[in-house]
Amino acid sequence: MQFDSGLGVLEKKKNVPQILSGDDTLDELIGGGFHKDLVYLLFGDKRKTSDILLKTSVYGQLRSNSQALQRHVQIAFIDGNNRFNPYNVSKLAVSLRLSPTKVLENILIARAFTWEQMVELLENRISQLENVKIVLISGITSLFPNYQKESFEGLLKAIGGIKNVLSAIKPLIVITSPLNIHSLFKPQGGKILSHFGQVLVLITDTKRNTEYVLIQHPSLPERR
Repeated sequence: MQFDSGLGVLEKKKNVPQILSGDDTLDELIGGGFHKDLVYLLFGDKRKTSDILLKTSVYGQLRSNSQALQRHVQIAFIDGNNRFNPYNVSKLAVSLRLSPTKVLENILIARAFTWEQMVELLENRISQLENVKIVLISGITSLFPNYQKESFEGLLKAIGGIKNVLSAIKPLIVITSPLNIHSLFKPQGGKILSHFGQVLVLITDTKRNTEYVLIQHPSLPERR
């Protein structure tokens, strides 16, 4: 075992292929796409963040610098927003000249309809996944019931389950969350969730435009 310089580590990370989200604005904001060794938290507008995850579930199956599908790739989609739409995924696949059937076969979907189900999925069920390249968690705290101690304990258990998956198979993790109902710039789930994410992006949608703000990134400054 030997030491490596910080510059050496940075150069190695630069050579790791990035995974496109399918959203050009987001990809540019975060430096070209998702890095597999970072945990991403996108929070804010539910429609927009859900749409990004749907696109990522397709773009994440592509080979680097190619419009061809990877072989034996699987993507897990944990849906707490009930927004996964196979028809939209199929349309996107067709627009990229991919087989909708193959694309959908590569996506493993689990839906949560209560907070208890979301915690159970993340704490225990996703640990059963094998050979999964990407884990997409839509609306991790959309079903967050209240701000009582028990709710935050459940969130800690859920995050613990995600950490176990990270240690075991090292997938890309992309999480979405609604805004805190008492804040315009904090995710639902508070510091527990925001401290877990290594890259934080706030996405707000108005009648005039959609705004993306990079709140936190280990190697990029805050920017819009």
